[in-house]
Amino acid sequence: MNSKSRIKRYAAYAAVLLLTLSASNTFAQSDDFGVWSSLTAKKKLTDKLSLSVEGELRTIDGVNEMDRRSISTALSYKFTKWLKADIGYVYIQSHNSEEKKLKEYKGEDIDGNPIYNYNIDHSYWEERDRFYIGITADWKVGRVKLSLRERLQYQHTHSALVYEDKYRYVMDNEDPSLPPQPDSKFPDGDVEQKDDKHSTLLRSRLTAKWDIKNCKIEPFASVELFTRTDEWCGHDKLRYRLGAEYKIDKDNDISIYYMYQDNHSSSNPAGHAIGIGYTFEL
Repeated sequence: MNSKSRIKRYAAYAAVLLLTLSASNTFAQSDDFGVWSSLTAKKKLTDKLSLSVEGELRTIDGVNEMDRRSISTALSYKFTKWLKADIGYVYIQSHNSEEKKLKEYKGEDIDGNPIYNYNIDHSYWEERDRFYIGITADWKVGRVKLSLRERLQYQHTHSALVYEDKYRYVMDNEDPSLPPQPDSKFPDGDVEQKDDKHSTLLRSRLTAKWDIKNCKIEPFASVELFTRTDEWCGHDKLRYRLGAEYKIDKDNDISIYYMYQDNHSSSNPAGHAIGIGYTFEL
């Protein structure tokens, strides 16, 4: 290996290490930081058709709380060297943390802080079925490999029973100027049914990979746009990734990346994650 290739290889290793350390130090203390890990098995059925199975785990609050677990399977068909299509199914269990929901405004306490009737929804697991079909086009500019993937996704979220505690406050009828006091009948337990939901969206992802000569590490960057097609509200969220893949041998590779997600149309905060994935060929 010449000195120029050796410098490129060391630079790629350093980039992956710095990416991991900087992202971990920056976001490890944030509740919206998590770790995404996946294991993928691939099997080539014919020259053009291949099957894949993937398991994935996601956490939030660092690694303190499980956020999501899923298993998926997909078929991919390669029409040409630069064009392929895929179809797949994903079974998802998504965790919803305990949540406080404010209800009717009742007044202020002696310090002037607002007092509300409120409910506490207990945490629960939500089940989802996701189906998708997509197409991916690849092309190369110098040593940079570009790919554009368009995926149409339908998701059914199952109904669920959620336990909640209700907290209520009452006014003093004899002296309404006094702050509201807790109602002696509460807290009271109840069960609420979350209705099932359906959604369809288009996921557009552009990925750039840098093919470093004589190096097994391949840095990449991607941006993915989520657009609801069942109820127009602009883009639903944006997801950015920056990382690298390492080719262990012809059948095994590992990837590590930093992910930032902007939840544009929801009340959820922006999310950060460190991801690691392992893929092997059967």
